[in-house]
Amino acid sequence: MKLLLTNDDGMDAEGLQELARLLRVEHECWVVAPDQGRSCCSHSVTNAEPLKLRQHGEREWDLSGTPADCVRVAIHCLNFKPDYVLSGVNHGGNLGVDTLYSGTVSAAREASMLGIPAVALSQYMRRDIAKDWAQSAFRARRVLEHLWLDPPVEGTFWNVNLPAIVPEEVVGTVHFPISFCDTEHSPLQFHFTPYETANPELLGGNSVRTFLYQSNYQTRPRQDGSDVSLCFAGHATVTKLKSFG
Repeated sequence: MKLLLTNDDGMDAEGLQELARLLRVEHECWVVAPDQGRSCCSHSVTNAEPLKLRQHGEREWDLSGTPADCVRVAIHCLNFKPDYVLSGVNHGGNLGVDTLYSGTVSAAREASMLGIPAVALSQYMRRDIAKDWAQSAFRARRVLEHLWLDPPVEGTFWNVNLPAIVPEEVVGTVHFPISFCDTEHSPLQFHFTPYETANPELLGGNSVRTFLYQSNYQTRPRQDGSDVSLCFAGHATVTKLKSFG
């Protein structure tokens, strides 16, 4: 199968590189990813400045653009026609209405808009559990093997969130339920904390205030059976998202 891989964490992100390494064993994988982190860029695209595409190795490039730009350039400039576009594995969950802000999800959405089946893949993480990207890649492949048998209908794409990896889990073993479910509609609660205030005298009398975004992802509101609730309970969640609207 011909696969295009991208993300919003950048070319060097371990989630992307481990997934590409694993899938290259059986598939033709092309990677076009941002040249730097683009988290929370949503579905923004670049139309006011040139995009720079730099080749790293065989079938691997970084781009001075957004995840959606990466999909566009791979298809229209590299003339690659993939069977699937995979975005991820993202460093962190893309659950609930967070999908509206996600660059990872937007890349899959862009592919779907262009008529290509797509899957966004994210690894929900807990601060008290160490990261294991090789295991995340094995988990992602297991879910993909199910989804390739059930491709999204036209105008939709799959959004996958992998549950947190427990410390005793052995790399290469993948024992967790896969649940097709609905997206949680309650937004993540957050607040802004004053971070620092510049001296107005140094700014010609104009005051500049700085605020730091803060939230607690683990305590976010959730309904039973939603992607947030099930992923937090150890399920790999699969939600069907629309390309438009």
